[in-house]
Order: sequence, then structure tokens, then C-alpha cells
Amino acid sequence: MHWWLQQGVYYRFFVPLLLVILAVAGLRYALLIDAETQEARQRQQVILAQAAHYLIPHLSELSAQGDDAGISPLLEHELHETQDLAAIYWRVDQQTIESHRQPPVSNLSSSASSNAPLWFAHLIKLPPSSVITSVALTSGRTAILRLEADILPATNMIWKKVKQQLLISLFLIILMFSLLALILRTNAKTLAQLAEVNHRFQHGEYSVRMHVSGTAEGRALTSTFNSMAAEVEQLVNSLRLSQAEQNEQLHFTWQLLTALPMPIFFKDRSGICRGVNAAWTQMFGMSAQQVVGRPMQEILPLVEMISHHTHLQKDVRPDQQLVLEMTVPAAHKDLDVIYYEATYTSVEGKESGVIGALVDISERKQIQADLAAEKERVETTLDSIGDAVISTDIHGRILTLNRVARQLTGWSREEAQNVLLTQVFELSDPEQQGLFLAFLGHIQWQSSTYQANNQALRCRDGRLLDINFTAAPIRQADGTHRGCVLIFRDLSEQRQLLRQISWQAGHDILTGLANRSSLNSHFQNAITIARQQHKFLAVCLLDLDHFQTVNEQYGQEFADKLLQRVARRLERSVGEGNLVARLGGDEFVVLLQNQNDLAEVDKNLVLLLAELAQPYQIEQRKTAMSASIGVAIYPRDEQSPDALLRFADQAMYQAKISGRNKYHLFDAQRDQEVRTHHNQRVRISEALQHNEFVLYFQPKVDMRRGHVIGMEALLRWNHPERGILGPMEFLPLIEQNDLIIEVGEWVMRKSLAYMQEWIAAGHHWVVSVNIAARHFQCEDFLEKLRDILSAFPELPAQSLEIEILESAAIQDIQYVHEVMLAAQQLGVRFALDDFGTGYSSLSYLKRLPANTLKIDQSFIRDMLDDQDDLALIGAIIGLARAFKREVIAEGVETAEHGVALMRLGCDLAQGFGIARPMPANQVLAWARAYQVPAAWRSAVANSSPTT
Repeated sequence: MHWWLQQGVYYRFFVPLLLVILAVAGLRYALLIDAETQEARQRQQVILAQAAHYLIPHLSELSAQGDDAGISPLLEHELHETQDLAAIYWRVDQQTIESHRQPPVSNLSSSASSNAPLWFAHLIKLPPSSVITSVALTSGRTAILRLEADILPATNMIWKKVKQQLLISLFLIILMFSLLALILRTNAKTLAQLAEVNHRFQHGEYSVRMHVSGTAEGRALTSTFNSMAAEVEQLVNSLRLSQAEQNEQLHFTWQLLTALPMPIFFKDRSGICRGVNAAWTQMFGMSAQQVVGRPMQEILPLVEMISHHTHLQKDVRPDQQLVLEMTVPAAHKDLDVIYYEATYTSVEGKESGVIGALVDISERKQIQADLAAEKERVETTLDSIGDAVISTDIHGRILTLNRVARQLTGWSREEAQNVLLTQVFELSDPEQQGLFLAFLGHIQWQSSTYQANNQALRCRDGRLLDINFTAAPIRQADGTHRGCVLIFRDLSEQRQLLRQISWQAGHDILTGLANRSSLNSHFQNAITIARQQHKFLAVCLLDLDHFQTVNEQYGQEFADKLLQRVARRLERSVGEGNLVARLGGDEFVVLLQNQNDLAEVDKNLVLLLAELAQPYQIEQRKTAMSASIGVAIYPRDEQSPDALLRFADQAMYQAKISGRNKYHLFDAQRDQEVRTHHNQRVRISEALQHNEFVLYFQPKVDMRRGHVIGMEALLRWNHPERGILGPMEFLPLIEQNDLIIEVGEWVMRKSLAYMQEWIAAGHHWVVSVNIAARHFQCEDFLEKLRDILSAFPELPAQSLEIEILESAAIQDIQYVHEVMLAAQQLGVRFALDDFGTGYSSLSYLKRLPANTLKIDQSFIRDMLDDQDDLALIGAIIGLARAFKREVIAEGVETAEHGVALMRLGCDLAQGFGIARPMPANQVLAWARAYQVPAAWRSAVANSSPTT
């Protein structure tokens, strides 16, 4: 649309007019051609009917006479006489006589003016007409006459008429456009003159006028412009006069504003700065040329934002003044100012803009800030001290009270302001209150202080606080009294702290039970009572089972709550007459007094264990916890408290190694054994540190193939005095101690080191390592296993096989199942050792993902003589096949054992019949010299393996 309006008047007028004329002409000629075409078709039908009417009698007569030669001239004659015929066909008894008009020398595409163009013939698409007539001859035969019309004459006739109409239309269009162009040209001259005069008028020639001439419309336009120009000229002269007067007034106003000492600016309704005075430029260090014409949003963004937001509020009137206190960035620093804003209006009273003024209050604000800071320092100082401070005026009304005073009295600063001191500070002793009131009543004449100790202050909520207080008058520099200051101190917390210290000296802070110090003071008293009353005193030392695991799994906070619950159960179970103390960690002591006999002790201990074994509900988590209790009996065992506690500790240890969750009475003989075992464990630990342990290896072979498939690592102690000791000499002493874990890790590391040597020598064996139940079930077993394997990165993890006892695996089968799967993800293999000696349940075997089952040697040893052992071995082998496990036999002592095992389907074996355990430095030599027994080769040659 924009492009169209930019075109000239001729283009915008003639193009649509031409398009309309062409559309109407196209429609007219389409209708004309259609009518002429219909008329031509009708004329052809008449001509064909007339020709048929003429030819039928003559052709019938000639055919009846048999004069076929005369028919052709007749047809030629008729074609010559009738110009609209194109062809004639006469058919009698399968014989056809036809005649065609010869095409003229000049065809339809000729350039002759009488003939229609070829494109016109294609445009009208006039179809050829024909007539077919059946004629009955006198001889009884039937003839057919067919006449075809020629479309050329009809086409030429239509073209002639259309051509005549086209010439007439073209003449009319040219004539009409010529007249219109003449009219528009005259108007264009008038418009051009108007444009020139208007241009001069816009450039200040207000006296210019147009010459009146041209058409009536042009003269009217010229007269209108001349009248308007005269009025505008008069108006401009009047405005110039008014502007001169306003300039004088504005100049005076501006001189007045410039003389004012406060910064002032003006902005229009759009927020554009229209002027600033000299004070403004001095404050902000910007000249008028730098700010006039710029948006105030750029110059004073904060002021503009607040002003805009304020004027947007519905309850602000347009003529209302705006007064704000704010900080604005000046030339060299930020200034605190009071901002005044008011609207100014035009002569008609319409809002034209805003005038703003700034009053610098920075100095005043600084003085106020210094006073406020000083006050804040004083209040902060008073709030930071531990004493309560209240100040009053000369009339005893409160001016300030610090944080401690607010806390002790229960009055807030706002509530206590201007309240009489005696309402806030009230002593419970009427006499002391009277003396204090008398002091306050004559405060203006007082020169000394008033002090009182060990008084009781009545708080707002009715509580009584033990306090010491001092009151003194406040004097000005000239010595006159301004009021009173009261300082008092709360003694309640101090006395409570003394009581708490006294309580904590004899109690455990976490549980509230008696501590070791309190236990010692009660212990001797309990022994004295038992001796006087001839009763038993049971000294019970209690230790929670697996408490460290709970602490590591759930955290310190959870463990502390568990200890508190245990303490409450102990107190509830043993009753008020019996002391319960906590020694530290998860160790508790219970003194069961007034026990008539050992049966009563046993009954009470059973009840105590049952109470402690009940589940604990802590933090929406149910936890089970048991305890092991060691018991020493007075006067049966000893009379001193230290000895009784030591005996109870030894008994408690015995309860631990006996399976936990039970109690054990001290036995002197057993105590000696415990001491011996402890010394032996210390010696074993020293042997580990001094590298006195060595590894022996027993080979494992594939009897059918005659190959060495691996080694089992067996621990030995090279004792400096007793020589080589077997594992049964020392491992049972540490199997319930964490020392067994250190030994197991040493065995794995040492075995992997030997494996590295054997792989370098070309032997890719699987080395089995026995792991104790305590070691396998420790929480960081997998982590330590990863560390050990990572220390030998060149070794395939599949070369390490861990052997665990079947009886150990089923103690916590779910945990063992998860650990085995995780270790197998690392590549480590597993074997169930001594299989068949434990439960050997199918469900256990299904849930334990072991790679290999080791048939215990107790079955192998007598299998040749004992049919039951033989049948059991066969069952184990079948069970291994069903669960897709490998099976290996231990204790193969003769070649006959190997033959029998191969017949049952067990090809893997180890035992003295193959090789005794040997030091690591003999393994390679033995492997090179090893030969398969002849009996095994014969058995393989004479039979196929069982499948």
C-alpha cells in the first residue's frame, strides 16, 4: 500500500482505469465470440441439410442406373457450389465414393487480412459439423450419405466481426484517455504551483500568494490557500509579539532562579531536562549544556525512579508536592539531600512538567549519624556487659535499659520507656524496697551510691531472681543531677552453675548415670552393706555388642541416643536400690545389691539381658542391640573394688568370645587361661610384625589331564624356638580377634607376590587363600580387597581364589551372598571349603555363588572302604553338577583314591598322594618334576569321563 501511494497521479489513475476497461472488454468479446460461434454452427447445420436434400434424389437415381461414374462429378460439383462443405461420402454395398475439397494455397496461418489468425482458430475451438443420412434405394438396397462441413469459412467470418469491434474499441479507449490526460495536466500545473508556494511559505515567506487561474477546482484551491496564508501571516506576527513579552518574563524568572543558593532543575512531562541553575551545576559538576535535553533518568536515576513511582500511586494528586529525603551522587561524593518536587502548568492550567529542588543536609545528617553512633556505642557497650543496667531521668522514669536488664525484668525497651523504675525493678523484701524508694526520692541530693547484696528481684512473670545491685546518681558537667543509673547482677545462673558442676563431678553428662568417680564412692559403701547384711553383691560389667558398627553406620548422634536409651532401660530394670554407672564408651557397671544367692543373681541377669535385647526405636529406625555381661561376686571372689571390677572385665571378655548376648560369672581358673591366651595373642602379633610367618603351598591337579591347575596357600609359623608350627597351634587363639584380619590380609598380599613370580616363570595357576569368618564379615573387606588387588595390577584377579568355610558362610548368608557377588565383579573366585561337614542345604548352596566346592578330606579318606562316604561323595559331585559348580577333593592320599574320584566324575584333587605342603621356593622345582601316576593314566585310557 505504501508503494502504491508513492506513485504519480497518472499511474494511480490510469492503471486501475485501464484494468477495468480491459476486464469489461474481455468479458464483452468473450460473449461476442460465443454468440458468433453458436450462429456459425447453426448456419453449417442448415447448409449441410440443404446439400443433403439436393444430393439424395440425384445420387439415388444414379445408383439405381448403376452409373457410378456420374456420381463423382456430381459430388465435385456440389463441393464447388457449396463453399462450406469439406467432404462428401456416398456408400452403397461396401463401396464408398468420396470427394474432398482441396485446401487453398493460402492456409489459416496466412497473413492475409481476410483470413483469421491461427491463434484465433485455436481460441474459439469451433468443432467441424457433419450429417449422416441413410437412403433406401429402389432396388431394395440401403445407401449412406455423409456430409462434413468446412470450419474455415465460419472461422474467417467470426474473425472479421471481432476485428471490426476491436478497432472500434481501441479508438474509443485512445480518445477517452487523451481527454482525461488533458484534464489531469491542467490540475497538475495548479498542484505544482501550490507545492512551490507552500515550500516558500514553510521557509518564512509568509507574504507569498498563488496566481488564480485554471479550472474551477484549481481556482477554488488557489483562493483557499491565499486566504489561509493571510490568516497564518497575521497569527505569526501576533505570536512574535507575545513571544518577545514572554522572553522578557522568562529572563527575569531565570535570573531569580539562578540567584537562589539551592540546586534547581526543570523537566518536561517526558522527563527531559529543560534547565538547571548555577547551584545545580556547582553541586553536580556538570554544565547546563551537558544536561539540558538529556533524560533525567540518566542524570539522577534514583530521584527519577522514586518520583515516577510516587506519581503512579493512585492517592497522589497531580498538584501535590513531593518531599523526600535521599542520597544522591554529587560531583565528588554522595550527598544527603531533601528533595522537593512540584509540577508547573501552562497558561491553560495543564501540567507541563516538574520543577525539582535539592537541599543539602549532609552536614546535619553527619551530626545526627555521629550522635546515633555514639548512642549505639553506648548501648552496644551496655548490651555487651554481663550486668543489667537501667538509667532514669530526675523523676525516676526509665530512659534506657540494656539487653541483660530486658532479659531479667521481662520488659522490652518500648514497654519500659518513660515507666517508673519502681514498676520495673521491684524487690521481694518490703524493707529493702522501702529503703531503695527513699534513695530514689532524694536522688537530686544524693552524693553516694546505694548498694545491696543477696536480694530477690520479682520479675514481670512472677519469678524471683537472686541479685546484687548498686544505684548511683547521674551528674552533668556543672554538677547538677540528671537522673539515676541502676546496675544489678543475676546470681541464679552462678548458683545453678555451682550445682551443675557439683552434679557433673559425679555423673556422666550424656546419660545422666553415675560416672567412675561416683561409682568408686558408692562401691565401698555397697561392699560394707553386703558384709553387714551377709548378702551377695554382684558387680556386673556390661559392654554393648557391635556398638562400634552402629556408630559407624548411623553416626555419632544416633549412637548417643542409643546409649541414653540403654541407660534408661538399665535403671528401669535393676530398680532404684541398685547403682548404674557408665565407665565410658559403651561400658556400664551395675551393682546388684542384697542378692540372697547365685540363683537370684542369675534370674536378675537373665531379665536384664532380655530387657536390653528388645528393639530400640530411634529416629524412625528400629535397631537391635544386645550386651555381654561379666559378673564378679562379693564376697566369693575378692573384697577390693578394683579387683572386683577387673574380675568382672575378664568375665565380660569371656562372654564376648562365647558368642555375645550372654553373661559370664568370673572363674579364677578361667581367668588364668584368659591371661595365658592374651599373652599368646600378643606373641602372635609380634610374630606378624617380625615376619615370622611363612607360606607353604599344596598343589591342586587335574587328574584326567595331568596338569597342575593351582596352589592352596597354607600358613605356618616359623617360631624362633619351636620351629615350624601348623595353623592349629596359633590360629584358634586369634580367630575371634581382629588380629585374624591382619593375618588374612598378609596371606593374600604374600600369595599374590608369589603368583607374580610364577606367572613370570610361565605358570598361570589359581592360588587359593583361606579367609576366616571374622575377616570375611568385616565391613571394609571389599575395600581392603580392592586395595590389595590394585597393588598387583599386572595379575589377573581370576588367579585369586578365596576359600571360606561352609559353616562360616551361613552365619549371615545374605551378607555373605552380597560380598561374594561384589568380589566376583572384581574377578575373584570363591570356594566353599570342607563342604559336606556343615549344613549343606540346597537353599544355602543356591544362594552362595561359589565357583568351587571342596569335598572335605574326612569323606575322601575312608571312601574306598566306607560305602556311605562313597555315596555321599557321589551326591556332592552330582549336586555340584546340578548347580554348575566345579568340585575338588581334599585329602587324596593314594592313586586309588584318585581313580575312584575320576569314576565318580571328580577330576580335580589335592592331598598328600599328590604332594605335601611345601615352601614357596620349592614349588617351581616340584612342578617341573611332577608326573601323573600310572594308575590315573590307565583309568583315563580305559574309560571315558563321567558326564
